[in-house]
Amino acid sequence: MNNLDARLNKGMTGLLLSGVMLLAGACVSHTSAPPMLTSEQPGVLEPIYAAAVAGDVAVVRVSSNGCTTKADLHPYLARAGGVTVMTVRRVGNDDCQTPSEEGLELYWTFEELGVPAGTLVSVSNPFPNRDDDSETGQ
Repeated sequence: MNNLDARLNKGMTGLLLSGVMLLAGACVSHTSAPPMLTSEQPGVLEPIYAAAVAGDVAVVRVSSNGCTTKADLHPYLARAGGVTVMTVRRVGNDDCQTPSEEGLELYWTFEELGVPAGTLVSVSNPFPNRDDDSETGQ
């Protein structure tokens, strides 16, 4: 491969990645308020550090004191204006004393969530300030 081909290949790869990220971003949004009263749902509203929905999978990153598992968090779904809104709530405590800086990534397939493939899903959980880490990871 000559130098021009290598530059074109690199440029096309960057363009492809940008396109994929743009499409993924079009399918994922974050709402500032839950679609229903959160007091009606069990558990505690969980602050999240990241969220993505792509390929019929919803992913969130939460804090962990070392013992958090998927069973400790539950996604609640509601329909709002043609969008399925997911709110993740902590239903189990993490009383361990070894916090993880990276937190924990949790995945739910659309099948697990009970929504059809290709559904537009938004995440309503708040994003905490990085300085407020002491309040999360219950």
